[in-house]
Amino acid sequence: MRIKLTVNGCEVPEDYQLLKTTISTVATLRKTAVLRFNSERLSIISTPKSTSNTSSTILHGDNGQLWCSIPRDVFRQYTVVSQRELNAITMECNCDSLLSALKRYEKVMARGSLSEMVIKLQAMPELNIAVNTASGPSNNGNEGTKSNPVCALGISFEEILHTIGEENKNGYNGSNSTNANMFGSKKTVMHSFKVPVRLMSRTQDARIKEPMVSGAQLSMYKLPPFSSEFGAGFSNFIKRVDRYTSVNHIKLSAISKKDALGNETNLLKLVINELDWHLQVCWNGPLTPLVPEDVPPQASQADGRRAVGRREAAVEDEEDSMRIEESTITDVPHNNVFDLLPENDVELTDVSAVVQQAERESAQTHEVMIKIRDWKVCYKLYDAFEELILAISHNESCVLHCSLDRGSVDEGEDPDKPKEKGQIVYYMARSKPL
Repeated sequence: MRIKLTVNGCEVPEDYQLLKTTISTVATLRKTAVLRFNSERLSIISTPKSTSNTSSTILHGDNGQLWCSIPRDVFRQYTVVSQRELNAITMECNCDSLLSALKRYEKVMARGSLSEMVIKLQAMPELNIAVNTASGPSNNGNEGTKSNPVCALGISFEEILHTIGEENKNGYNGSNSTNANMFGSKKTVMHSFKVPVRLMSRTQDARIKEPMVSGAQLSMYKLPPFSSEFGAGFSNFIKRVDRYTSVNHIKLSAISKKDALGNETNLLKLVINELDWHLQVCWNGPLTPLVPEDVPPQASQADGRRAVGRREAAVEDEEDSMRIEESTITDVPHNNVFDLLPENDVELTDVSAVVQQAERESAQTHEVMIKIRDWKVCYKLYDAFEELILAISHNESCVLHCSLDRGSVDEGEDPDKPKEKGQIVYYMARSKPL
């Protein structure tokens, strides 16, 4: 198997920033992440380690999962070769080590260097021998190490340093290039890092599957972009809970209701009711409601990507029983509204009481309890991406879908065709039932 990637953060800073934001976000969740390379894209996955040998696409146990997709054209060169289907290569990597290399590359770029960063998969036989020796002969060669060999991602890039001669230090300022060469010089420094990784077998790779979200009771909203008129206000809204450091859980509520005239109002509410704190923060600004069919298409099924969908097993009957019908009061003239009231409600002769009752009947509320640390990850992503969709599955989970528009294809038959978007999908299981 072979991996060679080349990226230039100076030429296309947006693409490099997608890679850096993805890795830094994954590093805030767990120490390790799964890197899944194939012919089309790099997927970076952060999932909790499970002791079970069975795969599951259902979120459980308040374990958040982060699934990131980076298209191959983010890299100037993208070479991935293996004997598996779609040239798949999957490995477990230490996030902090990888992030440290990227931070050093950013410092080199900030000092004016325009070099490329090259990432290669390198064999490390000395590490595997050391692991086998430390395990002892009782493991008969350590089968686990054979199936999960230790390798390294070699990361290298150049930096050009300009030195100053003695005459320059004494205050002499050459007036031409000849003097500059005489009294100064430049030196090329090669920075090199080796990030240890552990290759995963085909069976282990198959167990890692992206979660599915139930669509039976689901609210989905397109959030206002950070760069828009309401971006600063929404950013302050989602960061409001940051000051409550002793709180562990928050309730996220999506409320959609219609008044008697059929006007729809969508609200997003954060509720803290823990210890001595009781807080309700409501966003009354613009929210664009979506249905599951409106979700942007993600990567292909062959890579394990799935759109936010509906669980197939026995949810249709539950959906019918839990559906909240819209009030028919919106389709009739105002002067016939009392004809629609049941007999036991005829005494509600006050118009305001009738309107309030109609609003209650037409309102839909989907809520979920999540960890406050998960919500903090959400507002970090909000500041970094322009297209965000928030989905709330009632009393089950919450999903934040982030995508980055990377412009159009520069060359080829269809220059107006947009590039594949980089995506980050953060799945948050409920921390406790309502």
